[in-house]
Amino acid sequence: MDSRQRLQYRLQSGVFLVLFIALLAAIGWLSDRHAVSIDLSAGERNSLAPETTRLLAEIDQPLKATLFASPAKDSRPLIEALFERYRESQPLIEFESLNPDLNPDLLRKYDVRYDGEVVLEYGGNSETVTQATEANVSSAIQRLLRRGERWLVFLEGHGERNPYGDANYDYSLLAQRLASSGYTVETLNLTQTTDIPDNIHVLVLASPKVPLLPGEIGLLLRFINQGGNLLWLADPEEASDGLELLTDRLSIEFLPGIVVDPKSRLMGLDRADFAVVSEYPRHPVTQNVVSLSLFPQAQAIEYFGEDSWQRQVLLQSDSRSWNETGPLRGDILEGDNDDETRGPLDLALTLTRQHDDGDQSVEQRIAVVGDADFISNQYLGNGSNLEIGINLINWLSLDDGLISISPRPAPDTRLELSATQQLVIAILFLILLPLSLLGGGLRIWLKRRKL
Repeated sequence: MDSRQRLQYRLQSGVFLVLFIALLAAIGWLSDRHAVSIDLSAGERNSLAPETTRLLAEIDQPLKATLFASPAKDSRPLIEALFERYRESQPLIEFESLNPDLNPDLLRKYDVRYDGEVVLEYGGNSETVTQATEANVSSAIQRLLRRGERWLVFLEGHGERNPYGDANYDYSLLAQRLASSGYTVETLNLTQTTDIPDNIHVLVLASPKVPLLPGEIGLLLRFINQGGNLLWLADPEEASDGLELLTDRLSIEFLPGIVVDPKSRLMGLDRADFAVVSEYPRHPVTQNVVSLSLFPQAQAIEYFGEDSWQRQVLLQSDSRSWNETGPLRGDILEGDNDDETRGPLDLALTLTRQHDDGDQSVEQRIAVVGDADFISNQYLGNGSNLEIGINLINWLSLDDGLISISPRPAPDTRLELSATQQLVIAILFLILLPLSLLGGGLRIWLKRRKL
């Protein structure tokens, strides 16, 4: 190479080096201001759930999170990483990690008792999280956003489902989940009051077994006329005497019999009186529900109103289902009775309308479900029953953005091997692999000696 070619080569190398350094600097500058992360874990377990992201969007003022964990706490880095994801999703979240041994005054102020507790502060209120998981932290944020209390009141005195009862047909498991999300769950006996309190966010009528008195029906109708939100869980065997006035007010009627769904047999269920819902109409309650739900011994609902309510179908049975009005034993045939109707049948409806409340117009919401068992203690854990139940309560209380958050399990976290598989792995890695490496080394050594 002559001197000119050498100079040109050096200039090219220098320009390339300058451009390469500038590119690295630009990448570093962009990564510092625009963080991008990709979660490749199974089920995206290292990212916040979509429900949590929607919940954080409801925060409109600073939320402070303080972690009290000693430096030797094993879970401290995991908790800090969790709240880093919260901060990335919502800039209004402020996070601080403190050593409890150096802050005894704050321990007394927040009544912190265990190493690793997190104190959340928002809008002058605080919540303490003992085990800092995404589900627990997001539930605490829900409660903080719900301050001002959400009253969920169950009618009692007529054999209704009990929110405090532990029987299979009661609702104690659902009530516990709702209480942990910020609801105040109470019961109300209409015979002991002259009016239904107007601070109730959702009133629940859960399949009464004894007819309501005319005066109680009047209180219930007055509650609806005044814009109250109602959840009516209606079983086929509930006492319908007097409730005709309620069905007329809501412009609905219940079809006779019980919904029979052949799909339940295909799913391995021994009973045909289970309605299986796997596809959901477009509705805020079910927009994020992806798995199926079960409704035992449900009844179908029809809406015959026109302009009084805005109706939306919430749950619908399969097209192969029908309302069986005959006995549910032996061979159950479709259409052997004149009053049977082929599916799809409406299992749940929501009714809305605008109600003038003083100087403002508020949307009144009512939901009617033709089954009271699907959120009972016995069936709450089936499919998406719990998610639908909680989302329905949130929707009725006008908390559309607040939802239930379920932790995403880690699949295949345990490796289970049979005795034969363990023996094969042991022979392969403890005997064959070392011998092959030793043989390869001896072969190379002998070949080199011959050279």
